[in-house]
Amino acid sequence: MNLPIEIKRYIENELNDISKNKLQNNAKNISINYRENEGKGKRLLKSEDEALAYAISRMPATYGAVYNSLKHSVEIYNQNIKTVADMGAGTGAGAIAVNELLDIDQIECFEREDAMQKMGKKIFDNYDNISKKSNWNKFDICKDVLKEKYDLVIVSYMLNEISDDKKDIIVEKLWNMFDKMLLIVEPGTMKGYNNVINAKKKLIEKGGKIVAPCRSNECRLPKNDWCNFSCRVQRTKIHKELKNGNVPYEDEKYIYIAITKEDINEIDKKRILRHPMIYSGFVKLKVCDRDEIKEITISKKDKEKFKIVRKSKVGDLI
Repeated sequence: MNLPIEIKRYIENELNDISKNKLQNNAKNISINYRENEGKGKRLLKSEDEALAYAISRMPATYGAVYNSLKHSVEIYNQNIKTVADMGAGTGAGAIAVNELLDIDQIECFEREDAMQKMGKKIFDNYDNISKKSNWNKFDICKDVLKEKYDLVIVSYMLNEISDDKKDIIVEKLWNMFDKMLLIVEPGTMKGYNNVINAKKKLIEKGGKIVAPCRSNECRLPKNDWCNFSCRVQRTKIHKELKNGNVPYEDEKYIYIAITKEDINEIDKKRILRHPMIYSGFVKLKVCDRDEIKEITISKKDKEKFKIVRKSKVGDLI
């Protein structure tokens, strides 16, 4: 799961104008700010150097999470999406993921931080596949109102930054922004899961229909348990240095919900919730079904299903 090579090259070329020590300090400060100010609605970075550190350390994982979430969603519901709004776009990772997956005509990126906007616009200007169909807009979803509607609205890693007393208001705003589908992606933590579940309840109350990943309106997991999914992100040398990592990859855990306002065709499939347990003669799976969370076993005797589930991953439909 990788960002387009042209974007990776541009970001790495930008490193020529900044010292590695400064970059590492910026990445460290951003990480501290996110941990200490999570859910408080505070500004988390201000300078272009910080935005560059963010692009190196967080863009690949955000891209992967949005890409996978959208891929699983359009497997079920794909209604000729042409216009897209990326709310809280950061440096544009989510928008790039949408553009790589869908044949869109227009994508509007809405971001409150000037430094993020500037970095995102520079990145887009150096990638022809998205530059001609994208625009950047200064927008604070907590304060501003958007009158236009888009086929698809995506929100990645944003609810986690907003104070609890404003989250329902934000979800209400998001409901009024889209015509076909809304995709919310959050960190794969207990808090991220709760953000998604609370948004899901609010959107269902408004008349929303679940596209993915859930198989029922009410989560069947027991209290104090939660689900998340994972994507593997390849690290560049500088990415490893900023993350103080030794392995050439990282596994990004995320949770998401995709909602539409339209009725969708029912599918007789289950969502895999945990890593498949593969044995010599069978595979055990924990799955989310319409009425329950359950474990199922696929035997080697069922050759076709066995062949499929041996290659399956968390988040796949079977």
